[in-house]
Amino acid sequence: MLNFDKSRIIFVLLLMALLFASFILDEFIASFLSPLGIRFFIVQTIFFTCSLSVPFPIMLLFAFFTGLTWDSIHMAIDIGDDVGFGYSIFLFFVTGALMQGMSPFFSRGRWEAPVVLVGVSTALFFLMEWFFISFARANFIFPDNYWKQLWVSVFFGMVVSPFFFYLILRLSKLCGNSIIIGEEAKA
Repeated sequence: MLNFDKSRIIFVLLLMALLFASFILDEFIASFLSPLGIRFFIVQTIFFTCSLSVPFPIMLLFAFFTGLTWDSIHMAIDIGDDVGFGYSIFLFFVTGALMQGMSPFFSRGRWEAPVVLVGVSTALFFLMEWFFISFARANFIFPDNYWKQLWVSVFFGMVVSPFFFYLILRLSKLCGNSIIIGEEAKA
């Protein structure tokens, strides 16, 4: 059962604000990287790091709202042979559930495996998105710079995820909501 006190509610609301701020940051970063042919998944990276620090039902809520917002921003209008609205909710759910498997490492203060899994989840998200779009269009051809975008996104996600892990830990301490096991005894 979920036990919510005031500090945990504030922490979840701050993470929700961080997720929505990531959409603004994504648009800002995209304006610089698009001319280079690079796509960096900052929204997904922040979602993956946030999903480690919350219980599974809250991660599902994050997946729903992040996927809904992602589709609202990126869906093509009036294209009959494209994926339906809401497909990315499923993508966020699958990759978020994968990240939940690393939450015991994260709750012990170990970031090595979660950083690697952020890269794996980014690659999985990118590949599943390509598959869904290709399946809907019945055209299974990789774009010219697909692999470059994939590996650059994976690399950037793994490089910046420790910063977001640190930010989440600071936010949890600021709220008084400990997400590290044994930290309550030290305080």
